[in-house]
Amino acid sequence: MTTPYARSAGDEVEQPLSGGNTHASVVRAGDTVRRPTGPWTPAVHEVLARLAERGIPAPRALGIDERGREILSFIPGDVIWPGHVDLLGDEDALESLGRSIRDVHDALVGYDPPAAVWSTRSADPSGSRELLCHNDLGLWNLVRSGDDWVCIDWDLAAPGRRSWDVSLALLSSVSLMPDSSIDEARTLGRIRAFVHGYGTDLFPTDTLRVAVERCGIETRMIEAEAARGDEVARRLLAEGHADIWRAAEQHISRNRMRWQSAI
Repeated sequence: MTTPYARSAGDEVEQPLSGGNTHASVVRAGDTVRRPTGPWTPAVHEVLARLAERGIPAPRALGIDERGREILSFIPGDVIWPGHVDLLGDEDALESLGRSIRDVHDALVGYDPPAAVWSTRSADPSGSRELLCHNDLGLWNLVRSGDDWVCIDWDLAAPGRRSWDVSLALLSSVSLMPDSSIDEARTLGRIRAFVHGYGTDLFPTDTLRVAVERCGIETRMIEAEAARGDEVARRLLAEGHADIWRAAEQHISRNRMRWQSAI
């Protein structure tokens, strides 16, 4: 496993990083990111090391600081959501994104250390160990850095179905959300571009069905955790996130048989 070492932020000013919904204490210090750790942190650092070995653009794990926070390399560029969705405005960009996610998956197929501890927050409930999934491939965890698409925030990584991972990437990048203004013909073209980039040989044909499943699970998880008193879940519920996921579940369910022709 990666050996942690202490590295102080020193006199560098810590700047809060925005974009995510569940981590209020993620900061940038110079060319590093500092964030809370969990039992899964050693395994996640191993995942990042594997990606580095295979030349996949991703944050690099740099150890643990004097406050017990993990230290990651800062990825310069534009986080796609909410301010740079236009970077996925054309089909070439979607094809490129699909190709990049396939590269990540190819690097992680077969990586399943038996003693690793993983987060269960967004893990695939099926029990599948098809590949090591990122589990939160939404636009809020996607950075355009130079010519690269970079997936950040790997703390929710865990084994799961390929379709579990790509379903969130597909529905958020195309977009398949109910508030999308994209017409039917363009939606189908955007789905085809993403699928073609990823590769039709391994793109899961059940992705749209799993997207419905994911939206429903996210809704119920927010509601259940809020009912148990979890502060983050209560905030998400108050901000309407459960309603957003419920509407997405219904919208994709209504349309998925028409969209399936693009897969």
